[in-house]
Amino acid sequence: MKRILILLFPVVAAQAQAQDTNIRSLQTVTITHQLYKKQDDIIDIKKVANPITIIDKKMIRMMGSRRLDEVLREQTGMAMVNDLGAGNRSLGIQMQGFSSEYILILINGQPMTGRFNGNFDISRISVSDIERIEVIKGAASSLYGSEAMGGVINIITKQTVTDPQATASLQYGTYNTLDATLQGETPFNRGSVNISGSYYKTDGFNVNTQYLKEGTTSPPYHSINLQGRAHYKLSDKSSLYLSSRLADRHSVMDRSYGAQPFSDQLDEKDFNTALSLNTNLANGWRLLGRYYITHYKTEQAVNIVETGKELQRNVFSQVINRLELQAGKDFLSDKLSFTGGLGGDHQQMIYNMYNYFGYAQLNYTPSTRYSFIAGLRYDGNNVYGGKLNPSLGATWSPAAWVKIKTSLGKGFKSPTYAQMYQVFTNITQGYTVIGANNFEEKIVELQKAGLVQQVWANAAGIRDLQPETSTSFNFGVKFSFARTAELDINGFYNKINNLINTEQVGISRNGQQIFSYFNLRDIYTTGVEAGLKYSPLKRLTIAIGYQYLIAKNSTIIDSIKGRHSTVRTPEGIRTASTSDYFGLPNRSKHMLNAQIYYEFKPWGITASLRVGYRGKYGFLDIDNNGYIDKYDVFVNGYTLLHAAIQKSLFREMLTLRLSVDNITNHTDYLMPSQPGRILMGGFIFNLRKNSVN
Repeated sequence: MKRILILLFPVVAAQAQAQDTNIRSLQTVTITHQLYKKQDDIIDIKKVANPITIIDKKMIRMMGSRRLDEVLREQTGMAMVNDLGAGNRSLGIQMQGFSSEYILILINGQPMTGRFNGNFDISRISVSDIERIEVIKGAASSLYGSEAMGGVINIITKQTVTDPQATASLQYGTYNTLDATLQGETPFNRGSVNISGSYYKTDGFNVNTQYLKEGTTSPPYHSINLQGRAHYKLSDKSSLYLSSRLADRHSVMDRSYGAQPFSDQLDEKDFNTALSLNTNLANGWRLLGRYYITHYKTEQAVNIVETGKELQRNVFSQVINRLELQAGKDFLSDKLSFTGGLGGDHQQMIYNMYNYFGYAQLNYTPSTRYSFIAGLRYDGNNVYGGKLNPSLGATWSPAAWVKIKTSLGKGFKSPTYAQMYQVFTNITQGYTVIGANNFEEKIVELQKAGLVQQVWANAAGIRDLQPETSTSFNFGVKFSFARTAELDINGFYNKINNLINTEQVGISRNGQQIFSYFNLRDIYTTGVEAGLKYSPLKRLTIAIGYQYLIAKNSTIIDSIKGRHSTVRTPEGIRTASTSDYFGLPNRSKHMLNAQIYYEFKPWGITASLRVGYRGKYGFLDIDNNGYIDKYDVFVNGYTLLHAAIQKSLFREMLTLRLSVDNITNHTDYLMPSQPGRILMGGFIFNLRKNSVN
């Protein structure tokens, strides 16, 4: 049986699929039409101009991963970032210097909801039912919409059911962590169905024992995830697909920093359902109509532990109803292909908002050596108006062993309601955030109530927020060497105008910070990613990835050059120089990862050893000069080492698993969601129709 496993590094190969039945199980293969065709989404990742990465189910299992953040943290150019304002519950993904607010998270091509301060928590996504993960880097707004300024992560669940089977898996380990999954699927006369359910719990952990005397920096929680998918063939040309997901997470964070202990309880509910009708017409057109509803709700309550007095209660609810029609067709003997769509959605939160969109893309491949991409999308909004976002791409293969790929894309993102109008005070930490569009009115109300100690001079610069726009350029070269090695090198440049940034603008009467939002005029991220894959032996693959990143604000550089900025050094305050400016916070200049994957079929053993290095990055601007300089607070560079091994028994009916994450037990109180060493053991039991033959 031919085994295909896609390695997760910068650009997936586009060579012809090998016909040799002894093909290496970890060798990168072609993104063929059938292999990556999605049943309820016409957008094809192989037709995207941007750099792409694909992770399949076998890779996820070999890593021993349980949650989505554990998979993505080990990929080239991807970094995990805490949202400290969410009680360290939220882990976002950063790509090419873009923060989580600009990375669109999809499930089967439909947007997922639920963000803390714009940060989508990828740690709440179980990988138990994921068939593969498609990653697009850089502005992808021409196909995916306004939230895809920095890229797209598309989670693809099980698409095809061929035989009846049932699977049970269980893992247990450090921090009393338990991960259990049940899954079943079967075809029937005109269709198929699969259902899965998972339960996950952990006691949390504390990596700040110096200051946090009681409680955890990452909270204990338990979650339940139910997911199902059904397919029914209406005719030879039409099929109906129904998929649904329900997730529930409950966490309680008890803390005491030596003063009054408090309890912070959060309940999350996440529901989505999609219904799609896929029709293949006789003239070659493929039409897809789909309806999608998603609802994300949180209820948070903060109480004093000793008295039970409630200090704060926050309820957030977001409902999206979305309708879309997609179309696709190949022309000129498949040399020209069209992908397009139009639709709209209604978003219900504290306010109601309507979005409408239309997009079209042409892929032209006149020969095996050349291909060209041109796309255009319009996004409109009843509050913010509309914006056109174009994209261009080209591929050239001057020789069979080299491929050159380039892309140019535009992005657009409107400010959120919270950034414009919301007034929020975090009782447990004391800070207050005021929306920019009503800052002047609300700060006066707080002053009259005696809650403001001082408003800083920079508050005079607060204006009504403008939409953010971006331009992304990628240029990559891929070399293939005798089918045993591949080298990918990709350079990128992203320019962001009117980036919405949170900035302290005053002090409350209790001494805590007052924040609001500003548009930053000229932000850029630039760098290079490189990935090497090498298979010196059959079923042995070695992979190495590296990213160099510069992420800075041009306005700050101009201010420093104009001698309008100072820094506080150990010797005292002096005029700043450009060498003092480190860059945007939470961005490392250097990131490196290396992995070894091995499969020994005679013994039914697969094993992986992975290491990741992240260079130091800015954490806190302690002198309040508006940027991270080299005298501010940094998270030091660190290395994480992981390993996993699996042993299959009884014709792969039973698989035993053992994994160790963070072998060196590295922790840092500035990384409150990075646990120490985690040892997990468990099994996967799979019963399928031919397993007893």
